[in-house]
Amino acid sequence: MQLTFLIVGLGSMGKRRIRNLRVNGEEKIIGYDIRIDRRKEAETKYDIQTIDDFKILSPDNFDVLIISTSPEAHGDYIRFALRHKKHFFVEHPTSDDGYVDIFKHNHLDIIKAPSCTLLFYEPVKMIKKILDEDTIGKILAFQYHMGQYLPDWHPWEDYRDVYFSKKDTSACREMLPFELIWLNWLMDSQVKDISGTITKVSNLDMDAEDIALATLKYKNGIYGNVIIDVISREPFRTLRILGSNGVLEWERFEHMIRLYDATIKTSSLLPVPKGNPEAGYVNEEEMYNAEIKAFLNAIHGKATYPHTFEENLVNLQALFHLIETQ
Repeated sequence: MQLTFLIVGLGSMGKRRIRNLRVNGEEKIIGYDIRIDRRKEAETKYDIQTIDDFKILSPDNFDVLIISTSPEAHGDYIRFALRHKKHFFVEHPTSDDGYVDIFKHNHLDIIKAPSCTLLFYEPVKMIKKILDEDTIGKILAFQYHMGQYLPDWHPWEDYRDVYFSKKDTSACREMLPFELIWLNWLMDSQVKDISGTITKVSNLDMDAEDIALATLKYKNGIYGNVIIDVISREPFRTLRILGSNGVLEWERFEHMIRLYDATIKTSSLLPVPKGNPEAGYVNEEEMYNAEIKAFLNAIHGKATYPHTFEENLVNLQALFHLIETQ
C-alpha cells in the first residue's frame, strides 16, 4: 500500500523532501504552507496538491508527517503527529519543545525520526570505516571547523527575514548540535562536558550569534575543539583527527581524505566521490535521499532508523549549557 505524505513547510527543505520522496518512489504528497509563493512553486515545480489552512485537513487524508518548518514550530506539529498516531520526520531543532511529549509516547507503534543527514554523507561514512579499522590507531583528539557566510545560505532571499538570523533559532544554535550527530558517531561516544563561547562578532544585521567555539570532552575520554561560524566568506568543513598512530584530515570541498601513517612517516590521499547538488543548493542531494530512504525503511519494518530523539536531546543539552554559561 502506498503511503500519503504531508509535508509541513514548503521552503528550501520542504521542497527538498518532495524530491527525496520522489527519488524513493513515493508519489502521494500533499504540501502545506501559509505562503502562497511557496505553494505555487511546489505546485508548478513538483505537481503536488497544496493547502493553505492546516485545520481543513483531516488526519485521515495522510499517513506520514514530514515537519520542514522553521524550528520554533516543530513542537506543535510533533504533538499533532503523536495525537493522531502518525509516523513523523522532523528537521533539526534549536529547542527541545516536543521532546517530553515524544518520550511520553514511546509506546506508540509509530516511527519518530529526527534528521541526521550527515550520517548518510559519503565522506563521513568513509571516515567512519577508516576509524573503525584502526587505521590511525586510538582516537585521542580532534578539531572541526564548519564555516559559511550566512547571507549565502539562501541567496534567493534576505537572510534577515529567515529563521536562522533570529536569536532563538540561529544558524549557530542549529548547526552545533547538528554537527555533533556525526562527530559523536565518529568518536563512538557522546559529549560529557562542554565549555566555550557562543557570541556575535560580525556586522551582520541580526541579534543572533554568528560564531560558536566549543571545547568538548567525550565520555570515552576523547577531546575535541569545534568551531561553527556563519561569517566565513569561503565555505568549508574541515576535520582533523589525531590518533595514536596517525592523523586523518578532511576538507569537504577538496574531495580528499588525507591519512598520515606515523609508522612509515608517509601521507596518502583517498579521493572522495563528488555528489550532485540541486541547482541553487550547496549540499549534495544523495545524502538527503538516503536519509528519507532510511525513514521509509523504518516505517516498513526493514531497518531501524539510525538516530533517536534521546540522542538528539543530549546534543541539544550541550548547546543549552554553552548558552547558559555565557
